Amino acid sequence: MRARRLLPLLMAAVLGVSALSGCGNSIDADKTGATLDGQEISLGFMNFMARYQQAIYDGNFASMFGQDQNIWEQNFFEEDVDSETSVKKSVADSMEEYYLLEKHMSDYKVEITDEELSAMDAAAEKFMEDNTKSAINQLGATKDYVKEMLRLTTIQSKMRNAIHAEVDTEVSDEEAAQKKISYVQAAINSTTDEEGNKVDYTDEEKAEIKQKIETFQKSAKDDFEGAAEEAGYTASTATFGDNDESYTLDDSVIEAAKKLKEGQISKVIATDDNYYVVRLDSTFDKEATENKKKSIVTDRKNDHYTEVCDKYKEGVKYEINEEEWAKVKFDELFSIKTTEKEESADDAQAEDTGNDAQAEGTSDDAGEEDAGEQAEEDSDKEE
Repeated sequence: MRARRLLPLLMAAVLGVSALSGCGNSIDADKTGATLDGQEISLGFMNFMARYQQAIYDGNFASMFGQDQNIWEQNFFEEDVDSETSVKKSVADSMEEYYLLEKHMSDYKVEITDEELSAMDAAAEKFMEDNTKSAINQLGATKDYVKEMLRLTTIQSKMRNAIHAEVDTEVSDEEAAQKKISYVQAAINSTTDEEGNKVDYTDEEKAEIKQKIETFQKSAKDDFEGAAEEAGYTASTATFGDNDESYTLDDSVIEAAKKLKEGQISKVIATDDNYYVVRLDSTFDKEATENKKKSIVTDRKNDHYTEVCDKYKEGVKYEINEEEWAKVKFDELFSIKTTEKEESADDAQAEDTGNDAQAEGTSDDAGEEDAGEQAEEDSDKEE
C-alpha cells in the first residue's frame, strides 16, 4: 500500500476527528515549508495537510491495530521507511503537484468560479465554527488553510478530469479478452495450527496430500465443484488474459491453463508451495473482459495524468525546508468517527466540492459539544 496513491481518497473521506491528546502544534506556522520556483508555501499549511492525513490514517489504523502510540514508527507504506516519513513525503510531493497544476490551468482552460470560491469560503468558515478549539489546534487548522485545501483539490480534480479526457477509451475485445478457470489448491510443505503457528508436514503427510490431490483430479471431470467439496477442497475461480500479467496465480498454473480446451481439466500442477488442479471454464468470459476494459482505460488515464504532471516538473526547482519540515510530528494520535454525509441543494450546485467533517478535542475542550462541518470538497474519485 502506497501513501502517494491513497492521498486523494483520504482527502475525500467523511470524517470526525477527536484528538487523543491536546499538546497542540510546536511548529512556527509562519516559516516557509517549501518553495516552488521561488513561490513560498507556508509550513503552517503543509503541517495542516499532514495532520489532516494523519487523522484519517489514525482512524483506519485504530480499526486494525487499536490506539497504538507507536503506530507511526511502523513501515506500512515503504520498506525500511517509517509511516510518518512516508505520509509526510506524500504530502510534500502533493504540494508540488497542486501548485504546478494551478500554474498550468490555462493549458486545459480550467477555472475556479467566484461562486465556487464563495462556497469554499463558507465551508471553511463553518469548519472553524463547528469544531472545538482543541481539535483545531491539534490539526493546526485555520480558515485560510481549509479554504486553500479545498481550492487546490478542486483544481486538481478539474485538471485530472481534463487530462483524462484526452485518453483513448476504446479497448478491443482482443486486447482485453479474459479466460476463466476454476481451481483447487493444496499446500505442499506446511499448514497453520489453531494458534496461528506454522507446522511443517512430515514426509508421510506430504505423500498423503499428493495422493489425495491425484485422486481428486481423476474424479473431477464430471463435477469439479462437487468433487472438490467431497474431497474437502475449496473450488476457487480466477480470470486471466493472454495480453496481460495481472493475475496472481503462479505462472506455471496459468501456462497449464492456457493449454486446456474449454471444460478440460489439467493434470496435477506442482509449484514450490502448492499443488493445483485447474479446469478451463471459458475461453472468453464476457463479464471479466468488460471489467478488464475498464481497468485498461483507468490505467491509461492514470498513466497519462502522471506523464503530464512529470512533464510539468521538468526544469522546476522545488525545495523542502527540511529543518522546519522535520518538526512536523505525528506523536499525538487522533480517533475518527464517520458521519453520514448530507447533500444540500447548495452542495449540488457547487461543482467539485463536498466533504463532511466533524472534530472534537479531548483535552482543553473535552466537555464541549460535538460539532459537524460541511466542507464542500471534491477530490479525485477515480483513484
